[in-house]
Amino acid sequence: MKRWIPQLALCACFVFAGCGKKEEPSETSPNQTENKSNPAPTGPPMATPKGSIAHQLKLLQEGKVEELRACFTKRQSGNITEAKVKEGQAGMKNVTLDDLFAKVKEGEFMGRKTAKIRMKNGRTLTTLVLTDGKWLSDTIWFR
Repeated sequence: MKRWIPQLALCACFVFAGCGKKEEPSETSPNQTENKSNPAPTGPPMATPKGSIAHQLKLLQEGKVEELRACFTKRQSGNITEAKVKEGQAGMKNVTLDDLFAKVKEGEFMGRKTAKIRMKNGRTLTTLVLTDGKWLSDTIWFR
């Protein structure tokens, strides 16, 4: 029995040696989410929370008011005006997707899926609501 103890200890050393090892950061590590299922945007632009924010940022930068309205819930779409878009463009000149989308926390409200988006600085950007397969913003985040 005593002969097994050193061998067992040696095996334990090999098994646990990797436990404290830090993994090399991947390309997506700055955008790790509370919900680990946040892949990079692929497919239709509004199919994922990150894809939705990326699409909205692009439309904002291009000044496409009508297309941007379609990215917001019915409650907010009427509030997207050309003046607000121009104001938002001025404030978003040097902002990247990584600045806007750092974490997502998915949940549910009144029977609908939601995704609360947090920026790199820790503040909430917006809450997205899944509507007909698209993640729509429920607040005007670019004001």
